Amino acid sequence: MGMLIEGRWDDEADRTMVDGRYMRAGSTFDGPIDAAVTDAIAAGAGRHVLVASNSCPWSHRTTLVRAVTGLADRLPLHIAGGPRVEGYGLLAEGPLNAGREAPLRHMHQLYTLTDPAYTGRVTVPVLWDANEERIVSNDSATIMRALGSIASDDGLVLVPAGLESEIDALNETIHHGLANAVYEAGKAQAQDAYDEAVGRVFATLSMLDKRLTDRRYLFGDALTETDLRLFATLVRFDAVYATHFRCTRHRLTDCANLWPYARTIHHLPGVAETVDFDAILYGYYANDGVHNPFGIVAERPAVDWSAPAQRPAGS
Repeated sequence: MGMLIEGRWDDEADRTMVDGRYMRAGSTFDGPIDAAVTDAIAAGAGRHVLVASNSCPWSHRTTLVRAVTGLADRLPLHIAGGPRVEGYGLLAEGPLNAGREAPLRHMHQLYTLTDPAYTGRVTVPVLWDANEERIVSNDSATIMRALGSIASDDGLVLVPAGLESEIDALNETIHHGLANAVYEAGKAQAQDAYDEAVGRVFATLSMLDKRLTDRRYLFGDALTETDLRLFATLVRFDAVYATHFRCTRHRLTDCANLWPYARTIHHLPGVAETVDFDAILYGYYANDGVHNPFGIVAERPAVDWSAPAQRPAGS
């Protein structure tokens, strides 16, 4: 997988597996984002850049918030993608490289510009301060919450007052039982690790499917941050997690409520533009030399995300 060690890239270093179990490393630049940052983004100052990968669900959460809150015109987006050579690459064209004589080519360059002696994994997304050339945050949850705090043109509030603790609790349940658990199942190197993780995946899917029986969204009639977190996992489920990550018990399309719910979110303005199935498939299959040494990219499932979704009425 590779990581930076004292500012130098090491392709062989990997601290994500412990006793056959996948252990996700925590974010390093995860402190609170100052109001001055969100004020500058809201004003469209152009100082900050969101750096995200179209394949990564943690990145996708942040681009979803950017889309549904109307920030696409105020917060520039630079895509990290392509073959993983020294980790995530950076596309040559984009706001990070505007005016640079020597374009940035690798995500790890952002980390060493911030801390020349950085040791740790190089992850996406990143909220970047172009003026100071430093990472503001590389924590998807922190970035989501900060972007969601900026008033949207249509009054959308992703974390409504009074629901903060419930949203945080369900976010954690989804992380432990689904969003991270699919990785634990897919990367497991021991049978008991796989069995335990995949059990959590389908128990959580069942719980969420029941929750959505009479609700348009997870907390009722209105879209929240938690729905966007969940969507980023659901949209990858049949294409990647049900196959490459061995979560084979059933598909998203077999779920009576989760499947139309996911399509409801996909139909929201701006959301479909954040979904790149080619990048998702390439990102998982072509870059996994351990489980897919020949780099064969599976074909996309024949699933119609544009089909109408019959759901309880919402706001």
